[in-house]
Amino acid sequence: MTISALRSNNLVEQLSQALTAQIVSGERVAGSRLPTEEKLATDYGVSRTVVREAISRLKSDGLVITKQGLGAFVASSLRNTPFRIDGDRKDSHKLVQEVFELRIGVETEAAALAAERGTAPQIKAIRTALNTLNRASEIGSNGVEEDLRFHRAIARAANNALYDGFVEFLERHTREQLSISRVNCEIAGWLRDIQLEHQAIFDAIAAHDPAAARIAAHAHLRNGMTRLRRIETH
Repeated sequence: MTISALRSNNLVEQLSQALTAQIVSGERVAGSRLPTEEKLATDYGVSRTVVREAISRLKSDGLVITKQGLGAFVASSLRNTPFRIDGDRKDSHKLVQEVFELRIGVETEAAALAAERGTAPQIKAIRTALNTLNRASEIGSNGVEEDLRFHRAIARAANNALYDGFVEFLERHTREQLSISRVNCEIAGWLRDIQLEHQAIFDAIAAHDPAAARIAAHAHLRNGMTRLRRIETH
């Protein structure tokens, strides 16, 4: 089935959602082989790169498995599907709040662990990411990708692969939040506040002060949730 509508914002997201729906509904049965990259690309009118990224997401979600030289297959059992966030939920405002609350729990402790365990090269990487983010803001860029890299650098410095992996997983959902908030923050004059919050997090990590890092990260994320709520109500 050709979906010519796959032309807007995020082709990977749309394709992965389409394939997920087919698998969950039983249209593609357990153990069956998915069409080749070339066939999916032709059917959906997207590039093979988009297909590969969509399949990678399905694999992360436990919906498909890949076999070297054979392709991708629908997982035999979906009962043990890993944790995932449904981006198609109708209560989107509630989902935004829940993702922010999840980030507060994860990233606050990641910052504290980074302060406790971060090595000199890792702290240097956080500083570099922060400087790059600040420069992006100064030249008028929305700074979304730079913001994500700053938070990823902190997660890596926690020296816990699960924190690093989970923060990367959440990026799919935080990217949209950041896109909305950073554009509107320029209008509302909040950009300087965000820069100071980021600086406070870095300073605490660089000082190897877990308590201060935890407080700074918690304040930043709480403030971020408040800013997004204000944007949504206007």
